[in-house]
Amino acid sequence: MKEQPPSARKKSLTFFRQNWVEIDKSDFLFNLKKIKESLKKDTKILPVIKANGYGHGGAELAKEAVRAGVYGIGISSVEEGIQYRKAGIKTNLLMLSSVYPCDGLEVAVYWDLIPSLSNLHDIQFLASLAKKLDKRLEFHLKIETGMGRLGVSPQDAYHIIEKIAEMPEIKMSGMFTHFAVSDTNPAYTKNQLDIFNDIAKYAKKLGLKFISHVANTAALMTDKKTHLDMVRPGIGLYGLTPFDRVVSKALKLKPVLSWKARIINLRKVSAGFCVSYGRTFVTNKASIIAVIPVGYADGYSRVLSNKADVLVRGQRCPIAGRITMDMMMIDVTGVKGVSVGDEVVLIGTQGSQTIKAEELAKLQNTINYEITCAISTRVPRIIV
Repeated sequence: MKEQPPSARKKSLTFFRQNWVEIDKSDFLFNLKKIKESLKKDTKILPVIKANGYGHGGAELAKEAVRAGVYGIGISSVEEGIQYRKAGIKTNLLMLSSVYPCDGLEVAVYWDLIPSLSNLHDIQFLASLAKKLDKRLEFHLKIETGMGRLGVSPQDAYHIIEKIAEMPEIKMSGMFTHFAVSDTNPAYTKNQLDIFNDIAKYAKKLGLKFISHVANTAALMTDKKTHLDMVRPGIGLYGLTPFDRVVSKALKLKPVLSWKARIINLRKVSAGFCVSYGRTFVTNKASIIAVIPVGYADGYSRVLSNKADVLVRGQRCPIAGRITMDMMMIDVTGVKGVSVGDEVVLIGTQGSQTIKAEELAKLQNTINYEITCAISTRVPRIIV
C-alpha cells in the first residue's frame, strides 16, 4: 500500500475534503449527567445510540456512555451490534427493532446481543435456539400500547406472558413499550402507561423478574411516573429537544454536534451574475460568492437552497443558488476580510451567532432528528 505524500504526513491530515462534524464529548457527558440527576438513584439508563448516534457517531459515544456507567446501549439492528462489538464495547446491547427473519437471531446470539421480541413465533424460535445451544438466552418483550408499530397487542400479551413463564430455557429480562406522543399529549401517554403497567403487573404475579422501561427523552423530562426501572434517552443525549414548544420541565442540555467546512474558492462578480443550476440566484449588485465543499450528498438538503444561512467570521451568510451534490455557494459580500480557508459553520456557534438543527428543520418542514441523522457517513466525525 502506498504511503501518503510527505506534505500530507507533515500536516497529519486524516481527511482532505474540508467538510467535517465536531462532536463535543464533554457536552455529551454533561447531558447524560443531567439526565441521571433527574432520576431516582436506582433508575437505570439505556442511552439510545442507534443510527450512527443520531448522526453524531455511534461507537465513540457508546464508549463514553459505558465509561459513565449505564445499563447498556440501545441499538437498532444486528449490524450495529456487530459494529459495536468489533469496536470493543462489552456492555448490554439491546436491539430495539425486530429481527426478521428469525435466522438473524442466531447471529444476534453469537454476538451476545439482546433481541426485542414482539410475537409468540419469535419467542418460540428463541426458545428452540436456546435448547440447541444449551444456553439460557435473554430478550426484552415489546408491548404495543398505541404506537401502531411493533409489539405484542394488549389482547395477546397475557396469553404470551403465560407461555413465557413456562419456558425456563429463555429469560425475559426486560419489558417495554414506545410512546407515540409523549412530547404533545399527556393524556394519551398516560393511557399507554396504564396499559403497560397492567401487563407488567400480571407478568410479575407469574414470578417473572424483569426491567420495565417506557420513557424516551420527552417522557422522562415531563413525567416521573414513566421512569419505572429504566429510561431510554435518545435525542436529549445530543442536546436536541424533542419538543416543538417551550416546556418548563425540560432539562437545559447542550448541543453536542457542530458541522463545519472551509471556503475553498472566492469569486468577485458583478450585478446580474447567475449562480448554480437553474440560475435561481442572480446578484443584484457587485458581490463576493464563496464555494464550500458541502452538498446534498453530505446530507445538507437541497431543499435549503436559497433559504438557509451559514456563519462566516461570526456573520450570517445566505446560501446562493441551488445546493449541488458536492458543493454549495454562499454570498459573503458583507463579510470584512473574508478569505479562502475561512471556517464556515453550518450547524453550531461562531462568535455571537448560532445556527441550530431546529432552524434547519423548520426550513425543511421536518424535525431536528432528521437533520443530524441525514448527515452522510462520508462526512468525518471528530471527537473534541
